[in-house]
Amino acid sequence: MKREDISDAMAHIGDDLIEEADAIRGAGGVRRNHWKGWAALAACAGVVLFGAVRWVSSPAEPAPTSAVETTAPLESTAPVGTSPPPVTPVPTVDGLPMLTIELGETGMGFEGYMAYHISELVNGNPWTEEAGLTTLPVYANPLELDAYGQPVEDRDAMEAALREVADRLGMEGAEIEETDWGTLVIPGEGLTLDVSSTLPVTLEFEPTRALPEGYDFGYHAPHDAMAAAGEYLMETYAALLDMEMPTLSLWGGDYNIYREQGYQIEVYEGAGDLTEQLVGYHFRRVAFYPDEEGRLWMVRFYLADLSEKLGDYPVITVEEAETLLGEGRYITSVPYELPGLEYVEKVELVYRDGALEGCWMPYYRFYVRLPEEAEEDGLQTFGAYYVPAVEGRFLTNLPVWDGSFDT
Repeated sequence: MKREDISDAMAHIGDDLIEEADAIRGAGGVRRNHWKGWAALAACAGVVLFGAVRWVSSPAEPAPTSAVETTAPLESTAPVGTSPPPVTPVPTVDGLPMLTIELGETGMGFEGYMAYHISELVNGNPWTEEAGLTTLPVYANPLELDAYGQPVEDRDAMEAALREVADRLGMEGAEIEETDWGTLVIPGEGLTLDVSSTLPVTLEFEPTRALPEGYDFGYHAPHDAMAAAGEYLMETYAALLDMEMPTLSLWGGDYNIYREQGYQIEVYEGAGDLTEQLVGYHFRRVAFYPDEEGRLWMVRFYLADLSEKLGDYPVITVEEAETLLGEGRYITSVPYELPGLEYVEKVELVYRDGALEGCWMPYYRFYVRLPEEAEEDGLQTFGAYYVPAVEGRFLTNLPVWDGSFDT
C-alpha cells in the first residue's frame, strides 16, 4: 500500500483543510505527521456517522431487565391543533442513557504511525495503565449535523468562541466580520482571528513571529528542541492560554516517507484530578504551528462545549478491553485484521472527540504492529485499533470488524 507524505502536505495546505483534519483528531490522534490517512469515527446515542469504516454490529451483553428504563418524552410545546412529532423514549440503564455506535463507510486511508520502535511515539496523555479509573464522563456533541453529516452553523456559539479568545487578546468589542464561505473573522493589527462551524478558534499571525535565537521550532526539529520551544511558547503566551495549570503536551515522533520525524506542540489544562486532566488534555487545549522557517504562524484554541454531559459511565479495565480486542470487537480504519494480541505494542485511554462524533466517549486505543507494512530498513507501522472503554451494558451494540475496507 502506498504511503502518502501527510506531514509535508499538511504544512502547505490551507487553514480550512487543517481544520477538517483537526475535526477528526478524535481520540487525541489526528496528527500532522502521524496519519497514513483519516481514522474512522464513532457516533453515539443513535447519531449516524458519515465517512467511516463499514461495520457489522453485534449486540452487547444485555443489561438486566430490572435495570433498563426509558426516559419519558418531554411535554409537547406544539401549537394547539397541530400534531407534535413522535418522540422515542431514550433507553437508560441505572439512570444513564444507552449509547449506540453506528458507522458508515470511508475510503480515505488508515490511521497508521511509522516508527522504528514504539517508544519513539510520544504524547502528553496523563493516563497510565496504573490509573485505576472506574468511571469517566461522556458528553453529547452539541454540534448539529446536516443531511450530509456536516456541522450546521451555530452563529451564537461561533461568536461566543471568537469573543472568548478576542477578550484574551485585549480585543473586547472588536467588530466581527463574515466571509463569503461562512467563517467569522476579527481582523487585528498583525493578526487575524477566525472561527468556523466546527468551532476551534484560529489565531493567525501576519507576519509570522520569530522565536528568540537558539530555539528550533521547525517541522522536523528534534524532540529536545521542540520541548524547549514548547516551554518558551507556554510561558510567553500564558495570558492567552488562560489556564490554571498549563501543561505541555509534546506529541509525535513518527516518520514520514523520507524518514523525517516530527513533533507537535500543544498545551492543555492540567488542573484537577486525573479525570479532569484527561478532559483538559482532549477538550481544553491550545496548539502552536510553525511556518516553513520555524516562525510562529498559527495558534489554534480548542474550546469544546461540554455543557451536555450524559453522565459518568463505568469503564472497563485494560485487561477487559484487550479481551474484547482479541475477540474482534474493535473499531479501526486499518485494512488488516488484528494479527494477534502479541503484536500489541502500546495502549492508552483516549476520547474520540471529533466535531462529527455523535458523542464524546472514552476508548482504549491499541497500537498494533502491522507485519504487512514492515520495511526492509526496520521501519514499522503501528495501526490504531479502538475498543470502547464504557461498560458493554451501556452500549446497544459493540462493533465486530468484518474484514472489509473501502479504498
